[in-house]
Amino acid sequence: MDKLSEIRAQVPAVQSQVYLNTGTAGPLPEPVRAAMAESLAAQVSGGRIASEYYVKLSRLKAEIRARHATMLGCEPDEIALTQNTTDGMNLVTLGVNWQPGDEAITTNLEHAGALFPLFAARARFGITIKIADVLERPEEAAAVIERLITPRTKLIAVSHVSFITGAVLPVKEIAEVAHRHGVLVLVDGAQSFGAIPVNVKELGVDFYAVTSQKWLCGPEGAGALYASRAAVSQVQITFAGYNTAQAYDMYAGLLPKGNAQKFEQGTLQPATLAGHLAALRWLTDEVGADWAYSRIRSLAAAARALLAEVPGVTVLTPAETAGLVSFQVEANADAVLKALTGQKILIRTVPHPRSLRLSTGFYNTEEELEQLAAALRPLARA
Repeated sequence: MDKLSEIRAQVPAVQSQVYLNTGTAGPLPEPVRAAMAESLAAQVSGGRIASEYYVKLSRLKAEIRARHATMLGCEPDEIALTQNTTDGMNLVTLGVNWQPGDEAITTNLEHAGALFPLFAARARFGITIKIADVLERPEEAAAVIERLITPRTKLIAVSHVSFITGAVLPVKEIAEVAHRHGVLVLVDGAQSFGAIPVNVKELGVDFYAVTSQKWLCGPEGAGALYASRAAVSQVQITFAGYNTAQAYDMYAGLLPKGNAQKFEQGTLQPATLAGHLAALRWLTDEVGADWAYSRIRSLAAAARALLAEVPGVTVLTPAETAGLVSFQVEANADAVLKALTGQKILIRTVPHPRSLRLSTGFYNTEEELEQLAAALRPLARA
């Protein structure tokens, strides 16, 4: 059995359907299911109050932070455990020391996970949100953003990979521009982490939020936030819980931890953490992250080429992509999606502009992409 067949054998969800929607949620591999089931069984049989239980939980969290640090190119004390990408985006966005009239900059390629925290900050603090129009020219995002920066700008919040078009934004250049003006940079890594190589130190960003359930193929309710040592003190805690504190006094108050862990709050389900760690181990130790990145990229290129040959299809995703490929059809997109779902071909729609989007996971095959293209031929034209 070749490597791809061995991988697919561990992912039941890809065996009964054409699973091309990892950008929403990746399929759970068997090692993740087994780790979660084992954790729940231990909780049932042994309870959750013995000192050994908390020692194991602490070690579990420490290894997850260390694994994330290795994948992101940073140190474990720069990693906070979160519940998802949006959790990390909120923790940073709402923790900035906003004053009325301050400004944030984002783009018109963003997911709600980046936009909604900014909207909440506008409602609470009276800030101004500036939108960089980079839909047609994502490669020029740094220059477009720099023209919007003023002395009141405090935060730039952008995606590394747009969930709408799949475009890879020039995050390194954006960070360089931001730091010339003393502005913090927060990156939504939901569609990049696990899909392309990411080194936050090389990118030069201050904060980078990621999730478990997409390209990592882990469970929902798990994620991580990178907070650089240089920037972590510039953002206040919004949610305070037991794990936030370095020390506290009933009268003097709370002393938060001095690193990224100050953003960690309260209890996390150990079974979810066990699944999170199992996904990290599976991708890095068994699948091989570099192999996965290369395969995702090559499948995305193949998908773009195949779709470009289908009458009635217009590919929106630029050549520089991760694992997302967006395209428009002459026919009604929702009707096409419904027809594809009926054939057990799973993709999705995205807004602004309204289009269809597929995700090329490393476990997908070239034959599945050909199956999608063939299915679209009688459907794409109006």
